[in-house]
Amino acid sequence: MDIVYQPKFERSAKLVRYLTDASSLASWIQQQTIDVTWIAKTQRDALVRLAHYSTHIEGNPLTLPEVEALAAGKDLAVEERAKIEVLNYFAALRWIWKSAPKDIDEKSLLKLHQILTQSLLPKSEIGTYKSKPNAVFAGNRIIYRPPPPESAPILTRGLLQWINSAQTWDEHAVMVSAIAHHRLVSIHPFMDGNGRIARALESWILYRRGFDTHHIFALDEFFEHDRNRYYREIQAVRDASENLTSWLEYISEGILETLRKTQVRIQSLRARKPLAKIILTQKQERILQILAQTHRLGGGDLARTLGITRAHLSKLIQPLLRVGLICKKGTTKSASYYLP
Repeated sequence: MDIVYQPKFERSAKLVRYLTDASSLASWIQQQTIDVTWIAKTQRDALVRLAHYSTHIEGNPLTLPEVEALAAGKDLAVEERAKIEVLNYFAALRWIWKSAPKDIDEKSLLKLHQILTQSLLPKSEIGTYKSKPNAVFAGNRIIYRPPPPESAPILTRGLLQWINSAQTWDEHAVMVSAIAHHRLVSIHPFMDGNGRIARALESWILYRRGFDTHHIFALDEFFEHDRNRYYREIQAVRDASENLTSWLEYISEGILETLRKTQVRIQSLRARKPLAKIILTQKQERILQILAQTHRLGGGDLARTLGITRAHLSKLIQPLLRVGLICKKGTTKSASYYLP
């Protein structure tokens, strides 16, 4: 018999403040995206960042420019498994944004796991619950033993019943997504891919419950930039007898930081005014989009991201430099570019 999951947490002052500020920022972003021509490009950037940072947390060696190139349909000479992990994550996010149901049922969750692990696991382990015990390791040391295989379906169904309950639909989307993320990664119901599916589930809930309706921000970047803290925060809940308060504060902090970065990117796209009139090509628009989301990028990385030669990049860059849309540091092959 499935037992509906009941999370434990307190609504701390810090949590309420983070959620209030995040809701305000999310509302501002929604207003800015009503009538903009660059929304599709921003969505692709979020796709790239989510896939890169979520797989990178698990050890995927591909760089952000390489993941960007894969998103653009380029075939890279990189490790095959690493490439498949990223392509699967693209497919999973596109499925969430285009085809996944609003209510997250067991069949859909198993479908998500199938998409994420296709060609990476034996067929018997794709889209199915684990059949033997597994554990979380730090090096050679076991740091967490999840529930046994026979408990995985029961606990997962209990979580899904909680996610889809009327009570939970009245809760803040960030809190629901954060709780679902932690609970699923703690159940660890699959032989592999548990971290990736837990983070994808969080994105799914934020999208389907109207918090990231345009799917233009990547929370996983926050997790990956301090990976050790991410794992510490997961463990802290277990050490606190499954009290999720600190985890909810952590996720809300991450949401707020991610939304602030998204706001800056939107403002930079809107605020740039060239010194002279210029009609941008599609690739020049893409250059501005990429540089709006990186502190500085070398010419080689920029050319690889765009799938063009350095000579072609130079021709595209020169008009942007002349009118002051971008800045350059260094010369020749060591040059890097950034926004004013």
